[in-house]
Amino acid sequence: MSSKDELAPIIDLRPGPSANVVRVGSVLIDTGSGTPASIARLRAFAAGVSEVALTHFHADHAGGAAALGLPVAAHAAEADTSDPRTGDPWLGFAIPPYRVDRALRDGDTIGELVVVHTPGQTPGHVAYWHEPTRTAITGDLMQRGDVAWVPFGGPWAEGALETMIESVRTIASLRPARCISGHGPPVDDVPGTVELTLRRYAQFEKHPEKAVWHAIRRALVSHLMITPLTGEQLADLPWAPIAAQALDEHERAIVDVALYGLEERGVVARRGDLWVTTLPHE
Repeated sequence: MSSKDELAPIIDLRPGPSANVVRVGSVLIDTGSGTPASIARLRAFAAGVSEVALTHFHADHAGGAAALGLPVAAHAAEADTSDPRTGDPWLGFAIPPYRVDRALRDGDTIGELVVVHTPGQTPGHVAYWHEPTRTAITGDLMQRGDVAWVPFGGPWAEGALETMIESVRTIASLRPARCISGHGPPVDDVPGTVELTLRRYAQFEKHPEKAVWHAIRRALVSHLMITPLTGEQLADLPWAPIAAQALDEHERAIVDVALYGLEERGVVARRGDLWVTTLPHE
């Protein structure tokens, strides 16, 4: 086996609400969620790892960071905001406190990986570039069959979409043979996925409400992967008033519209008064 093969990225494809976990040599990229099932799986996958590198601080990517007791690296823009995190109102589960031991910047190296700053969804979102295999480990930025949700409220919302578009172009400029996404299978048709992503984001630019609805649907499914909830409980989530303000609608109205749309697509279902997701999850 060549040294290139030995250091090729190894992927643990995860169902929601966890993000995928990747290892390259002794470096672990992201840790998945902090649920007991996810942590048990993480410990087995991370045997022999000496350092954790996060793409960003969201709970589905960083929720297991504290469990391994290893040094954690993250972009400098998030080294303070993610230390510690006690919960993520957007995704519905807690992040056990962890310390960022190394603040990364664009162009830094960690193991065999080069840090590529790809802000937008968060200020310190990064990808990791593996030159020997021309693989980009892209966190939430590049996804097969979908796009990363765009912030529509809070301190990072202004200019987020434009920044995400630039970040997609940054990844495209590397001419990767493959992108390993934080969600779903790897992206092998990188040019096609870049084109579809930019086209979808262009629609979001023309119709900002589409970006809000997309984020609402993603958030609802994430919450339902944690536990079944009623429509009223979903409308009481911390992000619902922000979404309602963005769409000039009442919280319960937007939740109901989103749920009915997801139900028609077979993504959620009703069990009495409760809503559940039909998607695989752990």
